[in-house]
Amino acid sequence: MRLIAACFAVLLSAMPLAASERVERLMQALQMEQVVDILRDEGLAQAKGLNDTFLGGDGGPLFDDQVDEIYDPEWMQEQISGIFETSLTASQMDRATLFFESDVGQTVITLENSARKAFADETIKDMARENYLNGAGGTQLYRLVGEYIDVNDLIEKNVQSSLSSDYNFFRGLSADAGTSSEDILAQLLSDKDSLAEENRIWLYSFLLVAYQPLNEAQMRENIAFSRTETGRAVNEAFFDGFDKMYDQIYFQLGQAVSRALSASDL
Repeated sequence: MRLIAACFAVLLSAMPLAASERVERLMQALQMEQVVDILRDEGLAQAKGLNDTFLGGDGGPLFDDQVDEIYDPEWMQEQISGIFETSLTASQMDRATLFFESDVGQTVITLENSARKAFADETIKDMARENYLNGAGGTQLYRLVGEYIDVNDLIEKNVQSSLSSDYNFFRGLSADAGTSSEDILAQLLSDKDSLAEENRIWLYSFLLVAYQPLNEAQMRENIAFSRTETGRAVNEAFFDGFDKMYDQIYFQLGQAVSRALSASDL
C-alpha cells in the first residue's frame, strides 16, 4: 500500500510538469517571447505619449522607471501562458501546437509579428490605413481578411478589450480623485461606436499588410483553423490572457500618471 501511495505521489508531481511543458511548447509555436517584446516596445512608446499628454513631458526618471517595471516581459508572458494553461484542454493545446508549428502556422505568426513591428513607424501605419480606405475593398485578399475578422469576431472583441483597458487606466488615474467607476464607464461607452470604427479600420489596415504575402490556400487554411473548436478556444484564450494582462497594466499606468501629477503639485 505504501508503494502504491508513493507511485501515486510521483504521478501527481509529474502531471504539472507535463502540463507546463505542453503550454511552453505552444508558447514557443506562437513565438510568444517575440510577441511580448513587440507589445512591450509599443507600451513604452505609448507611455511617452501619456507623459506628453498628461504630464507635459515632465514625468522624469521616476515615471520612466515605473513604466519600465509595469511592462515586465517575464510577468507579461506568465499572464498569457497562465490563461492558456487553464483555459485549454490538453488535446486543444496539442492540436493548436500542431497548427502553429506547421508551415502555415509559423508563416502567419511571423507575418503578424513583422507587420506589428512595421506599424511602430507612423508613416507605414498611415500608408496602410490610406491603402485600405482608398480601394482595397475589391480584392480577394480583402474578402478573405474580412472573413477572418468575422470568424474570430475581432472587431467586437477588440472594442471590448479597448474599453476595458481604458476603463482601468482612468480608474487608476482617478483613484484618489473621487470619480466614480460608473461615470468613467458611461463616458467610455458614449464613444463605443467611434471606437468600433477605429478598430475596424486598424484591423483591416493591419491584416491587409500582414497577410498580403499569403496565397489563397494559406489564407483559407488559417480561416479553417479559426472555425474549429480548438481555433475558437485559442482565440478566446488570447483575448482572455491579453485582457487580464492589459487591465492590470493600464490600471498601473493610470496610477503612475496620478502619482507623477501629485508629485508635480507639491
